[in-house]
Amino acid sequence: MIAFFRLVRAEGLKLRHSAVLRLIWVIPILFLAVEFLVFERPFLGLGVLNAKAQATLDTLQLKMVVSLWGFLHPLVLALLPALLFRPEHRFKTWRHLLSMPIARGSLFLAKAFHALILSALVLLILCLLLWIERRLLGLINPALAIPFHGAAMARTLSWLWLGSLPALAIYLWASDRISSLAVPIFFGLVGLLMAIALTGEELHQPWRRDLIPWVLPYAAAERQIHAGPSQQEVHLAGRPFQPEPNVLRLPSGRKIKTWQNAPDEVIFPPPKPTPAGVLATFSLGAAVLVLLLAWMDAKRCRI
Repeated sequence: MIAFFRLVRAEGLKLRHSAVLRLIWVIPILFLAVEFLVFERPFLGLGVLNAKAQATLDTLQLKMVVSLWGFLHPLVLALLPALLFRPEHRFKTWRHLLSMPIARGSLFLAKAFHALILSALVLLILCLLLWIERRLLGLINPALAIPFHGAAMARTLSWLWLGSLPALAIYLWASDRISSLAVPIFFGLVGLLMAIALTGEELHQPWRRDLIPWVLPYAAAERQIHAGPSQQEVHLAGRPFQPEPNVLRLPSGRKIKTWQNAPDEVIFPPPKPTPAGVLATFSLGAAVLVLLLAWMDAKRCRI
């Protein structure tokens, strides 16, 4: 155990001048800049907020964390393990490391430990930046002095981190096996496309969609702010491709407005969403299983 903590400390020393530390604060700042310029800045010129505008601003940060951060989060998950393993792959130090009196799988576990901590640290920095943004908006324009929903934000980000564990474990295994940064980035983009394409789809058994490792982070976080009778709100990038309510689109492309006495969700009620307990249990179980397999694979001969 003492040897393992020494490995963890050694891995921490490697991070002092690495790109990993820049990644965990540059990406949240980039998200905050886009979120402020596109969504928050138009409110600065309003002297008084009506009820609708106040309700929109009140829930804007939570919705943007689930929707807009969904573009960046899969890439963060893919890049973290790749950058953690980059020094060993780049300088080909595996032969030297494995000649030392340490267990072969311990180095992988030390890197996995740092990946878990850093992935949580990214979300903590994001939460802190959003709190600072809300306070500054209130100082600049008193009409925008809306309380920061810290408990709801922490709950949403916690579920996002929990749902990310299976995908993070897969990326750790892939980064241990593959030295190229392009492969994890490719899988990160594939995960983003899967989340965009599959979220919002009305399935008879929603768990078949929600338990896909790349869809699971969005599904777990979205359930914390979910409202309405539908199974799940579609990803922000996928909304333009969703069918419009009470509109029938013909094969020619022409739209016909329909009318009915009751909405679709009343006539054809969607099945119940995947319970939170199932999401949490699957996330933890799948992450532990993949990490165990990756740890056993890390004991291989690398020469």
